[in-house]
Amino acid sequence: MSLSPDIERLNQRITFLQSRHGFQLLDGDSFAAFVAQPGAALVLFAEDPAKVPETWDLTVILPEAVARLDTAVRVGVLAPQAARALAARYGICTWPALLALRDGEYLGTVEGLKDWSAYGRLLAELLAAAPCRPPGIGIPVHNAGAGTHCH
Repeated sequence: MSLSPDIERLNQRITFLQSRHGFQLLDGDSFAAFVAQPGAALVLFAEDPAKVPETWDLTVILPEAVARLDTAVRVGVLAPQAARALAARYGICTWPALLALRDGEYLGTVEGLKDWSAYGRLLAELLAAAPCRPPGIGIPVHNAGAGTHCH
């Protein structure tokens, strides 16, 4: 099966991010091992640029934003098919998205494209956040005895 020109170009961009910036291409199998490693991690959930052109923008913004962080962080990239398969686990509904984790625990997401200058602040806030439960998809569950939550 032949890939669309946009997917081919996205794959080339991901290869560039791997070779130039050390980002890791993840799939359903390698994702679990990547997020289980100790330390801070960001994962780009990419979508087909023909459907969500902002995916291109985030592949340019992300290396710059990561370079400006005061925290060491590993960065992974999920190509569209793998990203779609894992999105519900983290409540991701808007593309492209960035998932932040520390020691495998959920810290939050940035969904959709934001202003370039906002990423430094947003990523620093996420990486400094306390771990919490990922948001669920579907029927909300409320615990009457619970205190505050992160969502």
